[in-house]
Amino acid sequence: MKKDRQKLIIDFIENNNVSTQDEIIKMLSANGYKVTQATISRDIKDLKLVKEHFGKNETRYVISKSETHNNFAMIFARSVLSVELAMNIVVVKCYVGTANAACVALENAHMKGVVGAIAGDDTIFLACDSLENAQDNRNAILSMLKD
Repeated sequence: MKKDRQKLIIDFIENNNVSTQDEIIKMLSANGYKVTQATISRDIKDLKLVKEHFGKNETRYVISKSETHNNFAMIFARSVLSVELAMNIVVVKCYVGTANAACVALENAHMKGVVGAIAGDDTIFLACDSLENAQDNRNAILSMLKD
């Protein structure tokens, strides 16, 4: 439930100029989630959302790009052993016990054309909507590992 709620929050702020927690609460309520301001505050912290200035004296929530990239790079640098392609599936092999954390980081990276991700103990299957997107995502992951 928390993961679904937070994904909805990300989708909402990426597609709208959201400047208050109240706007997030109303949107979630319209989508069947009953939440408190304290829950939204925790979600904002968990998602590493920050307020960005735009226009004339206006602000909006955005995902902190440097924070997201740094977390993703750190988790992957410590977890991933190999990245292979199996048709439209990217297979990520990890150290035993680290695949779940690496998968969360991967899901938070909002990669192109991903329709789902499954993590076991040491393997992640990243299902993409096309072979081309799978290849692009594999290359993106490999590039991030080199940084």
